[in-house]
Amino acid sequence: MSFHWSHYLLIARELYAEAATTAHEEANWRCSISRAYYAAFHHARYKLSDKWDIPISHSAIAHAQVPNFFKQKNEGDIAKKLRRMRIARNGADYDDQMANLRRIARDTLKLAKEVVEDLGKL
Repeated sequence: MSFHWSHYLLIARELYAEAATTAHEEANWRCSISRAYYAAFHHARYKLSDKWDIPISHSAIAHAQVPNFFKQKNEGDIAKKLRRMRIARNGADYDDQMANLRRIARDTLKLAKEVVEDLGKL
C-alpha cells in the first residue's frame, strides 16, 4: 500500500493547533507549513502521473516541474498555490527568522486544503 500524502495535511493541522500549547510554538508552525506543502505537492505530483501519465523527477527539480505542468494543463490556480506554498515552505525550513509565522502557517494550511480539493475534482 502506498503512503497517503493526505496524512501530512492532518499532521500539519495538528501541529498548528497545538502550537499555542507547547514550548515549541515556532517549530510547530514551521513544521505545519512544511508538512502542508508536501501534502499538496505530492497529491499534485501523483495526479499528474495518474491522470496525464506525466513522469515527474524525484529530485529537487520536481518542485518546479509540478506547478509548471499544471499551468500547461490550464490549471494555473493550482500552480500558483503550489508556488506560494513552496516559498512559505522554503522560508520555514531554511530562514532563521520569519515574520508573521502564525499567519503564514494558517494561510498555507488553507492553500493545501484547497489544492487537495481542486485535485480531487480533476
